[in-house]
Amino acid sequence: MNIWKTRILIATLITLFVTELSLATTMAQNGQQQTWNFRVMLDDQPIGSHKVRVDSSDGNIAVHTIANFDVRILFIPVYSYEHEAKENWNDGCIVAINTTTDDNGEKYYISSKKDTQSLSLNTHDGKSNLDGCVRTFAYWDVNLLKSDRLLNTQTGEYLPVSITDMGFRNLDIDGKEVRARSFRLVAEEMTIDLWYTKDMRWLALESITDTGSVLRYLPEKTAYF
Repeated sequence: MNIWKTRILIATLITLFVTELSLATTMAQNGQQQTWNFRVMLDDQPIGSHKVRVDSSDGNIAVHTIANFDVRILFIPVYSYEHEAKENWNDGCIVAINTTTDDNGEKYYISSKKDTQSLSLNTHDGKSNLDGCVRTFAYWDVNLLKSDRLLNTQTGEYLPVSITDMGFRNLDIDGKEVRARSFRLVAEEMTIDLWYTKDMRWLALESITDTGSVLRYLPEKTAYF
């Protein structure tokens, strides 16, 4: 395994997966607090987890995400990752985002300020202003599938994306075959397969590294399949 190329893939997918882990936020529209736990697998080996809490009030949605990853080869640690994100959404758009990341010792952060015309970001690389409705890689929101640009929650980059409907396919989750609808998202050099239930509830994520390793994101609970 080329661990450095795999590390790049893991770091990229993790940052693209931070906000999207607010799975089914629409379930929290009535003032409920919802919490989800996810696991991340590399070639069927667990390498970490995400914990997400979603709160809603008067049409506003707050998402708090914590991600921790530890990749080892023959019990030797080769890569670690810690990420925390706090986001506020209104009418399907980001109105505030604050994140901190330790990517194997490299530090990143994002803070924001929203005015009537743009979202102002302050990051480790400087400042930028994003106009219009800004979304992150929020896979729970099916409107993402119509997006042509999405925000990377680690670096603050506003990335062009293309998304293709791949139709219904079978997906194996913990030995259980699930019939799911698949979409392929391409961002820069990254290809990500997204999976949804028949009623378009976000289900899973999968990507193949250039060395052939399979990186998957799976929910802890599978009762709703």
